[in-house]
Amino acid sequence: MARPIDRNAVDRRVVEHLPAALRFALRLTGDAHTAEDVVQEALCLALRRWKSYRGEASFRTWMLQIVLNVDRDRRRRQRKVGPLPEAELICNLPLPPELAAAGELHASVRAAIDRLPGRQREVALLSLGEGLPAREVACVLEITEANVHTCLHLARKAIARSIGVDYVRPDPA
Repeated sequence: MARPIDRNAVDRRVVEHLPAALRFALRLTGDAHTAEDVVQEALCLALRRWKSYRGEASFRTWMLQIVLNVDRDRRRRQRKVGPLPEAELICNLPLPPELAAAGELHASVRAAIDRLPGRQREVALLSLGEGLPAREVACVLEITEANVHTCLHLARKAIARSIGVDYVRPDPA
């Protein structure tokens, strides 16, 4: 069992990983105000339960797991899934055709991710959105790495089908 960290170290790590927590919450909720509320609640939980951090996973993984659990609780209370944020697509300026096409593709991919079943959506957001390796995604979601790979494969297939392209499984090398 790892040695517990002290409160000052927790405070420093919380500040260090706050941007990732907020970014992840924004992807989960699709709304800046809701994301801030989720992160605030997650931070309160983290600071109340900091002694439970055993160091078995990275601190970032531990924090993202708390953010995810807070959002899951929020969703259970509301019984609905919010859309992903459209912050990058708000601009009303006319776009050159190649940028307009990229924006349409971006919107299509975001909508496809929104329609994924819960676990696949969470895996896609953590893996593709946050860039976490399968080991950390598994730790955050409390599932096996094999399950992460399966969910990610199914998510990629569904996204590809949704945007009208043929899915080619990435080379595992």
